[in-house]
Amino acid sequence: MPIATTNDIVNFQPWAMPAEREVGHDPRSAYVENFWLSTLGPSATWIIRRLADHLDAEPDGFTLDLNDLAQSLGLSNAKGADSPFGRALQRCSMFNLIRPTRGGYDVKRRIPDLTTRQLERMHDRLRRNHDEWVQRTWTTDPVQIEHQLVAAGVDRRTAVIAAASAFRPTSSLPNQ
Repeated sequence: MPIATTNDIVNFQPWAMPAEREVGHDPRSAYVENFWLSTLGPSATWIIRRLADHLDAEPDGFTLDLNDLAQSLGLSNAKGADSPFGRALQRCSMFNLIRPTRGGYDVKRRIPDLTTRQLERMHDRLRRNHDEWVQRTWTTDPVQIEHQLVAAGVDRRTAVIAAASAFRPTSSLPNQ
């Protein structure tokens, strides 16, 4: 389905996901601002943040005039999908943060960590900042590790086993 165009009144609803896959970052978080911004772009980042605000107010979904949203962000929607707003909305879809549906769009409530490919394309300084952030927020909590593995597509049984054994010594050598 193409991205909606001028004068479209569009329905947005939360992207239904299993609870164990609802991991990641709030679209208004410092992680998204600091690390996704350079990948997603400022206009698309603002769009996904505004959609999150709307979903907070109306968790089951809402209807929105795309022209009103575009104007509230200082963007033109005069040429529809070819406008600055239309291109920013397309970036949200391209990065799998929204997806077109028959009646509008599904919107992710949580933004995933950047992929390795996205990190490789990032400016060196920003990538180092990301690495430092990962080190500061690293977890050894097996439940969190399990949730992260499931969110990455690992089946639950394998994730449980991997998380439980992640920090267990594997050496059979006696302690010295």
